[in-house]
Amino acid sequence: MAVGVVDGASESIFQTLMSLGPTRSEWDFCFHKGSVVEHLDGHTDIIHKQLYRDWLPWGMKRRDLLLRRYWRREDDGTYVILYHSVFHKKCPLQKGYVRACLKSGGYVISPLNQGKRSVVKHMLAIDWKFWRSYIKTSAARSITIRMLGRIAALRELFKAKLGPCAPEFSSGELTGSGLNRAVLDVGTDDTEMITNDDVKANKCLGDEADNAPSGRASLGGLNDSAADEFFDVPEPSDSECWSYDFGSEGHSQDMRQPKISTAAVFVRKLHDLAVQKRGYVDLQDLVREDNLSYCYGTTLPKDQTYTMLSSWAMTDPSTFLIRGKNYLQDQKKIKARGTLMEMVAADWVKSDKREDDLAGRPGSIVQKYAAQGGPEFFLIINIQVPGSTTYSLALYFMMNTPLEDSPLLQSFVNGDDAFRNSRFKLIPYISKGSWIVKQSVGKKACLIGQALEMNYFRGKNYLELGVDIGSSTVARGVVSLVLGYLSNLVIEMAFLVQANTEEELPEYLLGTCRLNHLDASKAVSLKQ
Repeated sequence: MAVGVVDGASESIFQTLMSLGPTRSEWDFCFHKGSVVEHLDGHTDIIHKQLYRDWLPWGMKRRDLLLRRYWRREDDGTYVILYHSVFHKKCPLQKGYVRACLKSGGYVISPLNQGKRSVVKHMLAIDWKFWRSYIKTSAARSITIRMLGRIAALRELFKAKLGPCAPEFSSGELTGSGLNRAVLDVGTDDTEMITNDDVKANKCLGDEADNAPSGRASLGGLNDSAADEFFDVPEPSDSECWSYDFGSEGHSQDMRQPKISTAAVFVRKLHDLAVQKRGYVDLQDLVREDNLSYCYGTTLPKDQTYTMLSSWAMTDPSTFLIRGKNYLQDQKKIKARGTLMEMVAADWVKSDKREDDLAGRPGSIVQKYAAQGGPEFFLIINIQVPGSTTYSLALYFMMNTPLEDSPLLQSFVNGDDAFRNSRFKLIPYISKGSWIVKQSVGKKACLIGQALEMNYFRGKNYLELGVDIGSSTVARGVVSLVLGYLSNLVIEMAFLVQANTEEELPEYLLGTCRLNHLDASKAVSLKQ
Protein backbone atom coordinates (compact mmCIF):
# COMPACT_ATOMS: atom_id res chain seq x y z
CA MET A 1 0.00 0.00 0.00
CA ALA A 2 1.18 3.53 -0.80
CA VAL A 3 -0.03 6.62 1.06
CA GLY A 4 0.47 10.25 0.06
CA VAL A 5 -0.89 13.69 0.93
CA VAL A 6 -2.07 15.51 -2.20
CA ASP A 7 -2.72 19.25 -2.44
CA GLY A 8 -6.18 18.93 -3.92
CA ALA A 9 -9.83 18.44 -3.06
CA SER A 10 -10.98 14.85 -2.80
CA GLU A 11 -13.52 15.36 -5.59
CA SER A 12 -10.86 16.66 -8.02
CA ILE A 13 -8.56 13.77 -7.19
CA PHE A 14 -11.45 11.33 -7.63
CA GLN A 15 -12.19 12.72 -11.11
CA THR A 16 -8.51 12.43 -12.03
CA LEU A 17 -8.30 8.82 -10.91
CA MET A 18 -11.51 7.89 -12.73
CA SER A 19 -10.37 9.34 -16.07
CA LEU A 20 -9.36 6.89 -18.79
CA GLY A 21 -8.59 9.54 -21.40
CA PRO A 22 -5.21 10.66 -22.79
CA THR A 23 -4.62 13.09 -19.91
CA ARG A 24 -4.26 10.15 -17.52
CA SER A 25 -0.76 9.51 -18.89
CA GLU A 26 0.30 12.91 -17.49
CA TRP A 27 0.57 11.26 -14.07
CA ASP A 28 -0.01 7.53 -14.62
CA PHE A 29 3.25 6.40 -16.22
CA CYS A 30 1.92 2.81 -16.49
CA PHE A 31 -1.12 3.75 -18.56
CA HIS A 32 -1.24 3.48 -22.36
CA LYS A 33 -4.96 3.62 -23.09
CA GLY A 34 -8.26 2.53 -21.62
CA SER A 35 -11.96 2.25 -22.27
CA VAL A 36 -15.26 1.48 -20.56
CA VAL A 37 -16.49 -1.91 -21.77
CA GLU A 38 -19.90 -1.74 -20.08
CA HIS A 39 -21.77 0.49 -17.62
CA LEU A 40 -23.46 -1.75 -15.05
CA ASP A 41 -25.10 0.90 -12.86
CA GLY A 42 -24.47 4.33 -11.41
CA HIS A 43 -21.62 3.05 -9.25
CA THR A 44 -20.15 0.15 -11.22
CA ASP A 45 -18.68 -0.47 -14.66
CA ILE A 46 -16.31 -2.79 -16.52
CA ILE A 47 -13.12 -1.15 -17.80
CA HIS A 48 -10.19 -2.29 -19.93
CA LYS A 49 -6.68 -0.87 -19.43
CA GLN A 50 -3.64 -1.42 -21.60
CA LEU A 51 -0.30 -0.72 -19.91
CA TYR A 52 2.91 0.63 -21.41
CA ARG A 53 5.78 -1.82 -21.61
CA ASP A 54 8.51 0.80 -21.10
CA TRP A 55 8.26 0.96 -17.29
CA LEU A 56 8.38 -2.82 -16.99
CA PRO A 57 11.63 -4.82 -16.74
CA TRP A 58 13.53 -5.36 -19.97
CA GLY A 59 11.96 -7.91 -22.27
CA MET A 60 8.72 -8.24 -20.32
CA LYS A 61 5.70 -8.35 -22.59
CA ARG A 62 2.93 -5.80 -22.38
CA ARG A 63 0.16 -6.30 -19.84
CA ASP A 64 -3.50 -5.39 -19.85
CA LEU A 65 -6.24 -5.51 -17.22
CA LEU A 66 -9.97 -6.15 -17.48
CA LEU A 67 -11.53 -4.83 -14.30
CA ARG A 68 -14.81 -4.35 -12.56
CA ARG A 69 -14.68 -0.85 -11.06
CA TYR A 70 -16.89 0.22 -8.17
CA TRP A 71 -16.95 3.64 -6.52
CA ARG A 72 -18.82 5.54 -3.84
CA ARG A 73 -18.72 8.78 -1.85
CA GLU A 74 -18.92 8.82 1.94
CA ASP A 75 -20.77 11.49 3.90
CA ASP A 76 -17.50 13.07 5.04
CA GLY A 77 -16.33 13.63 1.45
CA THR A 78 -14.19 10.50 1.26
CA TYR A 79 -14.18 8.72 -2.10
CA VAL A 80 -13.56 4.99 -2.52
CA ILE A 81 -12.62 3.35 -5.83
CA LEU A 82 -12.27 -0.45 -5.92
CA TYR A 83 -11.11 -2.83 -8.64
CA HIS A 84 -10.95 -6.55 -9.23
CA SER A 85 -10.40 -8.61 -12.37
CA VAL A 86 -13.25 -10.20 -14.30
CA PHE A 87 -13.99 -12.02 -17.55
CA HIS A 88 -16.22 -10.30 -20.11
CA LYS A 89 -17.46 -11.62 -23.43
CA LYS A 90 -16.98 -8.21 -25.06
CA CYS A 91 -13.29 -8.06 -24.20
CA PRO A 92 -11.42 -11.32 -24.87
CA LEU A 93 -7.64 -11.66 -24.59
CA GLN A 94 -5.81 -9.09 -26.72
CA LYS A 95 -3.12 -10.04 -29.22
CA GLY A 96 0.30 -8.94 -28.01
CA TYR A 97 -0.80 -8.60 -24.38
CA VAL A 98 -0.63 -10.84 -21.33
CA ARG A 99 -3.68 -10.27 -19.15
CA ALA A 100 -2.64 -9.71 -15.56
CA CYS A 101 -5.01 -10.48 -12.69
CA LEU A 102 -5.74 -7.73 -10.18
CA LYS A 103 -6.83 -9.67 -7.14
CA SER A 104 -7.62 -6.66 -4.98
CA GLY A 105 -6.93 -2.96 -5.23
CA GLY A 106 -8.14 0.59 -5.38
CA TYR A 107 -7.97 4.04 -3.85
CA VAL A 108 -9.32 5.75 -0.74
CA ILE A 109 -9.30 9.57 -0.95
CA SER A 110 -9.95 11.29 2.39
CA PRO A 111 -10.22 15.11 2.70
CA LEU A 112 -7.98 17.14 5.04
CA ASN A 113 -7.92 20.79 6.14
CA GLN A 114 -11.52 21.60 5.26
CA GLY A 115 -11.11 19.75 1.97
CA LYS A 116 -8.10 21.67 0.60
CA ARG A 117 -5.80 18.65 0.85
CA SER A 118 -6.42 14.92 0.77
CA VAL A 119 -4.83 11.71 1.97
CA VAL A 120 -4.72 9.20 -0.89
CA LYS A 121 -4.23 5.51 -0.12
CA HIS A 122 -3.47 3.17 -3.00
CA MET A 123 -3.54 -0.61 -2.55
CA LEU A 124 -2.59 -3.25 -5.13
CA ALA A 125 -2.39 -7.03 -5.16
CA ILE A 126 -1.61 -8.23 -8.69
CA ASP A 127 -0.66 -11.51 -10.30
CA TRP A 128 1.46 -10.44 -13.27
CA LYS A 129 1.22 -13.90 -14.87
CA PHE A 130 4.88 -14.81 -15.24
CA TRP A 131 5.47 -18.13 -16.91
CA ARG A 132 8.56 -19.03 -14.86
CA SER A 133 7.80 -19.78 -11.24
CA TYR A 134 11.27 -18.94 -9.92
CA ILE A 135 10.96 -15.29 -10.99
CA LYS A 136 7.31 -14.90 -10.08
CA THR A 137 7.47 -13.77 -6.46
CA SER A 138 10.39 -11.34 -6.33
CA ALA A 139 9.79 -9.75 -9.73
CA ALA A 140 6.07 -9.35 -9.10
CA ARG A 141 6.71 -7.53 -5.84
CA SER A 142 9.20 -5.25 -7.52
CA ILE A 143 6.82 -4.33 -10.33
CA THR A 144 3.88 -3.82 -7.99
CA ILE A 145 5.89 -1.42 -5.82
CA ARG A 146 6.95 0.47 -8.93
CA MET A 147 3.30 0.79 -9.91
CA LEU A 148 2.42 2.17 -6.47
CA GLY A 149 4.73 5.07 -7.30
CA ARG A 150 1.83 6.60 -9.18
CA ILE A 151 0.77 8.19 -5.88
CA ALA A 152 3.92 10.35 -5.96
CA ALA A 153 3.25 11.24 -9.59
CA LEU A 154 -0.31 12.21 -8.74
CA ARG A 155 0.89 14.39 -5.89
CA GLU A 156 3.43 16.16 -8.10
CA LEU A 157 0.72 16.84 -10.68
CA PHE A 158 -1.48 18.62 -8.14
CA LYS A 159 1.52 20.28 -6.50
CA ALA A 160 2.30 21.95 -9.80
CA LYS A 161 -1.14 23.58 -9.51
CA LEU A 162 -1.99 22.79 -13.09
CA GLY A 163 -5.21 20.97 -12.19
CA PRO A 164 -6.23 17.40 -12.90
CA CYS A 165 -5.94 17.79 -16.67
CA ALA A 166 -2.65 19.70 -17.16
CA PRO A 167 -1.62 19.40 -20.84
CA GLU A 168 2.04 20.38 -20.29
CA PHE A 169 2.85 18.14 -17.35
CA SER A 170 4.44 14.77 -18.05
CA SER A 171 5.35 11.84 -15.84
CA GLY A 172 8.77 12.05 -17.47
CA GLU A 173 9.48 15.15 -15.38
CA LEU A 174 9.34 13.19 -12.15
CA THR A 175 12.71 12.44 -10.62
CA GLY A 176 13.64 9.60 -8.36
CA SER A 177 13.50 11.89 -5.34
CA GLY A 178 9.96 12.86 -6.23
CA LEU A 179 8.88 9.27 -6.36
CA ASN A 180 10.61 8.42 -3.11
CA ARG A 181 8.51 10.91 -1.17
CA ALA A 182 5.52 8.60 -1.39
CA VAL A 183 5.06 6.51 1.73
CA LEU A 184 5.17 2.78 1.01
CA ASP A 185 3.57 0.61 3.66
CA VAL A 186 5.04 -2.77 2.85
CA GLY A 187 2.63 -5.09 4.57
CA THR A 188 1.31 -7.59 2.05
CA ASP A 189 2.71 -10.50 0.10
CA ASP A 190 2.44 -8.47 -3.09
CA THR A 191 4.37 -5.33 -2.09
CA GLU A 192 7.85 -5.50 -0.61
CA MET A 193 11.05 -3.51 -1.06
CA ILE A 194 13.25 -4.27 -4.08
CA THR A 195 16.26 -6.43 -3.25
CA ASN A 196 19.27 -7.76 -5.15
CA ASP A 197 17.28 -10.91 -5.80
CA ASP A 198 14.70 -8.79 -7.57
CA VAL A 199 17.37 -7.37 -9.87
CA LYS A 200 18.58 -10.86 -10.74
CA ALA A 201 15.04 -11.99 -11.37
CA ASN A 202 14.35 -9.06 -13.65
CA LYS A 203 17.30 -10.02 -15.83
CA CYS A 204 15.69 -13.40 -16.36
CA LEU A 205 12.67 -11.74 -17.91
CA GLY A 206 14.64 -11.40 -21.13
CA ASP A 207 13.61 -14.97 -21.88
CA GLU A 208 10.22 -13.60 -22.86
CA ALA A 209 11.84 -12.71 -26.21
CA ASP A 210 10.28 -9.31 -26.75
CA ASN A 211 11.77 -6.07 -28.06
CA ALA A 212 13.71 -3.72 -25.81
CA PRO A 213 11.90 -0.66 -24.41
CA SER A 214 11.91 2.58 -26.35
CA GLY A 215 13.16 4.75 -23.50
CA ARG A 216 10.04 6.44 -22.07
CA ALA A 217 10.11 7.58 -18.44
CA SER A 218 9.52 4.87 -16.17
CA LEU A 219 0.59 5.29 -10.86
CA GLY A 220 -21.77 6.12 -0.98
CA GLY A 221 -24.80 6.18 -0.30
CA LEU A 222 -26.27 3.70 2.23
CA ASN A 223 -24.72 5.25 5.34
CA ASP A 224 -26.16 7.78 7.71
CA SER A 225 -24.26 10.90 8.71
CA ALA A 226 -22.97 9.63 12.03
CA ALA A 227 -19.83 7.53 11.63
CA ASP A 228 -19.60 4.36 13.74
CA GLU A 229 -16.05 3.43 14.68
CA PHE A 230 -14.45 0.04 15.07
CA PHE A 231 -11.16 -1.49 16.10
CA ASP A 232 -8.89 -2.43 13.23
CA VAL A 233 -7.59 -5.97 12.99
CA PRO A 234 -4.89 -7.65 10.90
CA GLU A 235 -6.16 -9.11 7.67
CA PRO A 236 -4.90 -12.02 5.59
CA SER A 237 -3.14 -11.62 2.30
CA ASP A 238 -5.41 -11.38 -0.68
CA SER A 239 -3.39 -14.16 -2.26
CA GLU A 240 -5.19 -16.56 0.07
CA CYS A 241 -8.40 -15.81 -1.78
CA TRP A 242 -7.10 -16.21 -5.33
CA SER A 243 -5.54 -18.88 -7.49
CA TYR A 244 -6.75 -18.23 -10.98
CA ASP A 245 -5.07 -18.93 -14.29
CA PHE A 246 -5.45 -16.28 -16.97
CA GLY A 247 -2.87 -18.04 -19.07
CA SER A 248 0.88 -17.46 -18.70
CA GLU A 249 3.06 -15.31 -20.93
CA GLY A 250 4.00 -18.25 -23.07
CA HIS A 251 0.36 -18.36 -24.23
CA SER A 252 -0.34 -14.64 -24.56
CA GLN A 253 -1.19 -15.01 -28.24
CA ASP A 254 -3.89 -17.57 -27.51
CA MET A 255 -7.26 -15.88 -28.00
CA ARG A 256 -9.28 -18.65 -26.37
CA GLN A 257 -11.25 -18.02 -23.18
CA PRO A 258 -8.80 -18.33 -20.24
CA LYS A 259 -9.02 -21.49 -18.20
CA ILE A 260 -9.59 -21.51 -14.47
CA SER A 261 -7.04 -23.35 -12.36
CA THR A 262 -8.12 -26.80 -11.26
CA ALA A 263 -6.38 -26.15 -7.95
CA ALA A 264 -8.91 -23.45 -7.12
CA VAL A 265 -11.76 -25.59 -5.87
CA PHE A 266 -13.91 -22.64 -4.94
CA VAL A 267 -13.56 -20.96 -8.33
CA ARG A 268 -16.78 -22.02 -9.97
CA LYS A 269 -19.24 -19.65 -11.53
CA LEU A 270 -21.75 -17.84 -9.32
CA HIS A 271 -25.14 -17.62 -11.01
CA ASP A 272 -24.76 -19.15 -14.49
CA LEU A 273 -27.84 -17.40 -15.75
CA ALA A 274 -26.68 -14.09 -14.34
CA VAL A 275 -23.65 -14.28 -16.61
CA GLN A 276 -25.92 -13.97 -19.63
CA LYS A 277 -27.64 -10.96 -18.09
CA ARG A 278 -24.61 -8.95 -17.06
CA GLY A 279 -22.09 -10.23 -19.58
CA TYR A 280 -19.20 -10.86 -17.20
CA VAL A 281 -18.12 -13.37 -14.57
CA ASP A 282 -16.49 -12.50 -11.25
CA LEU A 283 -13.41 -14.66 -10.99
CA GLN A 284 -13.98 -15.52 -7.34
CA ASP A 285 -17.60 -16.65 -7.72
CA LEU A 286 -18.81 -20.09 -6.66
CA VAL A 287 -21.96 -22.12 -6.48
CA ARG A 288 -22.55 -25.82 -5.92
CA GLU A 289 -25.77 -27.72 -5.64
CA ASP A 290 -26.50 -29.18 -2.23
CA ASN A 291 -29.37 -31.53 -1.47
CA LEU A 292 -29.30 -31.50 2.33
CA SER A 293 -32.43 -31.73 4.41
CA TYR A 294 -33.49 -28.66 6.37
CA CYS A 295 -35.47 -27.44 9.34
CA TYR A 296 -35.96 -23.69 9.71
CA GLY A 297 -33.71 -22.26 12.38
CA THR A 298 -31.17 -25.10 12.29
CA THR A 299 -29.47 -24.94 8.88
CA LEU A 300 -26.48 -22.91 10.09
CA PRO A 301 -24.62 -24.31 13.13
CA LYS A 302 -23.60 -22.29 16.18
CA ASP A 303 -19.99 -22.22 17.36
CA GLN A 304 -19.12 -19.78 20.14
CA THR A 305 -15.45 -20.86 19.96
CA TYR A 306 -15.12 -19.16 16.54
CA THR A 307 -13.27 -22.17 15.11
CA MET A 308 -15.91 -23.93 13.00
CA LEU A 309 -16.18 -22.86 9.37
CA SER A 310 -19.56 -21.74 8.06
CA SER A 311 -21.02 -21.09 11.50
CA TRP A 312 -22.49 -18.29 13.61
CA ALA A 313 -21.98 -16.89 17.07
CA MET A 314 -22.84 -13.79 19.06
CA THR A 315 -20.13 -11.14 19.04
CA ASP A 316 -18.90 -8.66 21.64
CA PRO A 317 -21.37 -5.74 21.84
CA SER A 318 -18.59 -3.32 22.82
CA THR A 319 -17.25 -3.61 19.27
CA PHE A 320 -20.03 -1.24 18.22
CA LEU A 321 -20.77 2.38 19.07
CA ILE A 322 -24.29 3.64 19.73
CA ARG A 323 -25.86 6.97 20.65
CA GLY A 324 -25.43 7.90 24.29
CA LYS A 325 -27.87 9.61 26.64
CA ASN A 326 -26.65 13.11 25.68
CA TYR A 327 -26.25 12.44 21.96
CA LEU A 328 -28.56 15.28 20.94
CA GLN A 329 -26.29 17.74 22.76
CA ASP A 330 -22.75 16.38 22.27
CA GLN A 331 -23.16 14.07 19.21
CA LYS A 332 -21.05 11.47 21.01
CA LYS A 333 -21.42 7.73 20.79
CA ILE A 334 -20.58 5.18 23.42
CA LYS A 335 -19.61 1.52 23.40
CA ALA A 336 -22.59 -0.78 23.68
CA ARG A 337 -22.61 -2.77 26.92
CA GLY A 338 -25.07 -5.49 26.07
CA THR A 339 -28.01 -6.53 23.91
CA LEU A 340 -31.75 -6.60 24.50
CA MET A 341 -32.22 -9.90 22.68
CA GLU A 342 -30.20 -13.09 22.37
CA MET A 343 -29.34 -14.70 19.06
CA VAL A 344 -30.63 -18.26 19.21
CA ALA A 345 -30.54 -19.62 15.65
CA ALA A 346 -29.67 -18.96 12.01
CA ASP A 347 -30.58 -20.23 8.57
CA TRP A 348 -28.36 -20.28 5.47
CA VAL A 349 -30.53 -21.46 2.57
CA LYS A 350 -30.84 -21.13 -1.19
CA SER A 351 -33.71 -21.39 -3.61
CA ASP A 352 -34.81 -20.48 -7.12
CA LYS A 353 -37.03 -17.72 -5.71
CA ARG A 354 -37.20 -15.29 -2.82
CA GLU A 355 -38.08 -17.05 0.43
CA ASP A 356 -40.28 -14.94 2.73
CA ASP A 357 -41.71 -15.49 6.22
CA LEU A 358 -39.45 -18.35 7.28
CA ALA A 359 -40.57 -17.89 10.89
CA GLY A 360 -44.19 -18.60 10.00
CA ARG A 361 -43.49 -21.95 8.35
CA PRO A 362 -44.38 -25.23 10.06
CA GLY A 363 -41.45 -26.79 11.83
CA SER A 364 -39.57 -23.56 12.48
CA ILE A 365 -38.23 -22.92 15.97
CA VAL A 366 -40.49 -19.87 16.21
CA GLN A 367 -43.59 -22.00 15.69
CA LYS A 368 -42.34 -24.55 18.21
CA TYR A 369 -42.13 -21.85 20.88
CA ALA A 370 -45.53 -20.50 19.84
CA ALA A 371 -47.07 -23.93 20.32
CA GLN A 372 -45.76 -24.01 23.88
CA GLY A 373 -47.48 -20.71 24.65
CA GLY A 374 -44.47 -19.14 26.34
CA PRO A 375 -43.64 -15.41 26.64
CA GLU A 376 -40.79 -15.54 24.12
CA PHE A 377 -40.78 -12.99 21.29
CA PHE A 378 -38.63 -13.33 18.15
CA LEU A 379 -37.13 -10.82 15.74
CA ILE A 380 -35.95 -12.46 12.52
CA ILE A 381 -33.77 -10.63 10.01
CA ASN A 382 -33.92 -12.37 6.64
CA ILE A 383 -31.23 -11.01 4.29
CA GLN A 384 -32.13 -12.03 0.73
CA VAL A 385 -29.53 -12.00 -2.06
CA PRO A 386 -31.11 -12.42 -5.52
CA GLY A 387 -29.70 -14.07 -8.61
CA SER A 388 -30.18 -17.24 -10.62
CA THR A 389 -29.90 -18.74 -7.16
CA THR A 390 -31.38 -16.69 -4.31
CA TYR A 391 -29.53 -16.95 -1.01
CA SER A 392 -31.21 -16.19 2.30
CA LEU A 393 -29.40 -15.57 5.56
CA ALA A 394 -31.93 -15.54 8.41
CA LEU A 395 -30.86 -14.47 11.90
CA TYR A 396 -33.15 -15.33 14.83
CA PHE A 397 -33.11 -13.12 17.94
CA MET A 398 -35.24 -13.90 21.02
CA MET A 399 -36.26 -12.11 24.22
CA ASN A 400 -38.06 -13.53 27.26
CA THR A 401 -39.35 -10.26 28.70
CA PRO A 402 -42.60 -8.59 27.57
CA LEU A 403 -42.44 -6.09 24.70
CA GLU A 404 -44.00 -3.49 26.98
CA ASP A 405 -40.75 -3.35 28.95
CA SER A 406 -39.00 -1.94 25.84
CA PRO A 407 -41.15 0.96 24.55
CA LEU A 408 -39.04 1.78 21.49
CA LEU A 409 -38.95 -1.84 20.34
CA GLN A 410 -42.67 -2.14 20.99
CA SER A 411 -43.30 0.93 18.82
CA PHE A 412 -41.16 -0.61 16.11
CA VAL A 413 -42.89 -4.00 16.22
CA ASN A 414 -46.41 -2.56 16.26
CA GLY A 415 -45.73 0.48 14.06
CA ASP A 416 -46.36 0.91 10.36
CA ASP A 417 -43.81 0.16 7.65
CA ALA A 418 -42.86 3.82 7.21
CA PHE A 419 -41.86 4.09 10.87
CA ARG A 420 -39.97 0.81 10.73
CA ASN A 421 -38.09 1.85 7.59
CA SER A 422 -37.02 5.12 9.20
CA ARG A 423 -35.64 3.50 12.35
CA PHE A 424 -34.15 0.05 11.71
CA LYS A 425 -30.37 0.29 11.67
CA LEU A 426 -27.56 -2.11 10.77
CA ILE A 427 -23.93 -1.66 11.82
CA PRO A 428 -21.61 -3.85 9.68
CA TYR A 429 -18.03 -4.80 10.45
CA ILE A 430 -15.69 -7.05 8.46
CA SER A 431 -13.35 -8.16 11.24
CA LYS A 432 -11.37 -10.48 8.97
CA GLY A 433 -11.11 -10.23 5.22
CA SER A 434 -9.44 -8.60 2.26
CA TRP A 435 -8.92 -4.87 1.94
CA ILE A 436 -11.25 -4.56 -1.03
CA VAL A 437 -14.17 -6.13 0.84
CA LYS A 438 -13.59 -4.01 3.94
CA GLN A 439 -13.65 -0.88 1.81
CA SER A 440 -16.75 -2.01 -0.08
CA VAL A 441 -18.79 -2.80 3.01
CA GLY A 442 -17.62 0.17 5.04
CA LYS A 443 -17.87 0.69 8.78
CA LYS A 444 -20.82 3.02 9.25
CA ALA A 445 -24.29 2.40 10.53
CA CYS A 446 -27.03 2.54 7.92
CA LEU A 447 -30.80 2.81 7.98
CA ILE A 448 -31.56 -0.17 5.78
CA GLY A 449 -35.15 0.78 5.03
CA GLN A 450 -34.06 4.11 3.52
CA ALA A 451 -32.15 2.40 0.72
CA LEU A 452 -33.54 -1.13 0.37
CA GLU A 453 -36.99 -2.62 0.00
CA MET A 454 -38.13 -4.11 3.31
CA ASN A 455 -40.95 -6.61 3.74
CA TYR A 456 -42.40 -7.18 7.21
CA PHE A 457 -44.21 -10.30 8.43
CA ARG A 458 -45.93 -10.06 11.81
CA GLY A 459 -46.89 -13.21 13.65
CA LYS A 460 -48.24 -13.97 17.08
CA ASN A 461 -44.81 -14.15 18.66
CA TYR A 462 -42.51 -12.70 16.02
CA LEU A 463 -41.68 -9.99 13.51
CA GLU A 464 -39.67 -11.01 10.46
CA LEU A 465 -37.83 -8.42 8.38
CA GLY A 466 -37.17 -9.36 4.77
CA VAL A 467 -34.22 -7.33 3.45
CA ASP A 468 -34.24 -7.40 -0.36
CA ILE A 469 -30.66 -6.72 -1.44
CA GLY A 470 -31.75 -6.80 -5.09
CA SER A 471 -33.80 -3.62 -4.68
CA SER A 472 -30.64 -1.46 -4.77
CA THR A 473 -28.02 -1.59 -7.52
CA VAL A 474 -25.39 -0.27 -5.12
CA ALA A 475 -26.13 -2.86 -2.44
CA ARG A 476 -26.40 -5.60 -5.04
CA GLY A 477 -22.95 -4.74 -6.36
CA VAL A 478 -21.39 -4.73 -2.89
CA VAL A 479 -22.99 -8.02 -1.86
CA SER A 480 -22.03 -9.62 -5.17
CA LEU A 481 -18.43 -8.76 -4.37
CA VAL A 482 -18.76 -10.05 -0.80
CA LEU A 483 -20.19 -13.37 -2.03
CA GLY A 484 -17.04 -13.98 -4.03
CA TYR A 485 -14.85 -13.67 -0.93
CA LEU A 486 -17.40 -15.12 1.49
CA SER A 487 -15.46 -18.15 2.67
CA ASN A 488 -12.52 -15.92 3.60
CA LEU A 489 -14.51 -13.43 5.67
CA VAL A 490 -15.53 -13.01 9.27
CA ILE A 491 -18.56 -10.72 9.25
CA GLU A 492 -19.88 -9.07 12.39
CA MET A 493 -23.17 -7.18 12.56
CA ALA A 494 -25.26 -5.36 15.12
CA PHE A 495 -28.93 -4.36 14.82
CA LEU A 496 -30.85 -1.66 16.64
CA VAL A 497 -33.79 0.72 16.46
CA GLN A 498 -32.48 4.26 16.06
CA ALA A 499 -33.31 6.61 18.94
CA ASN A 500 -34.18 10.15 17.84
CA THR A 501 -35.53 11.83 20.99
CA GLU A 502 -34.33 12.37 24.55
CA GLU A 503 -36.99 9.98 25.79
CA GLU A 504 -35.70 7.23 23.51
CA LEU A 505 -32.01 7.73 24.31
CA PRO A 506 -29.68 6.08 25.05
CA GLU A 507 -29.79 3.52 22.24
CA TYR A 508 -29.44 -0.18 22.89
CA LEU A 509 -28.52 -3.03 20.59
CA LEU A 510 -31.21 -5.53 19.75
CA GLY A 511 -28.62 -8.19 19.02
CA THR A 512 -25.24 -8.99 17.50
CA CYS A 513 -24.01 -11.67 15.14
CA ARG A 514 -20.68 -13.06 13.99
CA LEU A 515 -20.60 -15.11 10.76
CA ASN A 516 -17.48 -17.22 10.46
CA HIS A 517 -16.28 -18.05 6.94
CA LEU A 518 -19.68 -18.75 5.36
CA ASP A 519 -19.57 -21.18 2.46
CA ALA A 520 -22.03 -20.67 -0.40
CA SER A 521 -21.80 -24.36 -1.24
CA LYS A 522 -23.12 -25.24 2.22
CA ALA A 523 -26.32 -23.22 1.87
CA VAL A 524 -29.19 -25.68 2.23
CA SER A 525 -31.34 -26.03 -0.88
CA LEU A 526 -35.07 -25.55 -0.33
CA LYS A 527 -36.79 -28.03 -2.63
CA GLN A 528 -40.04 -26.86 -4.12
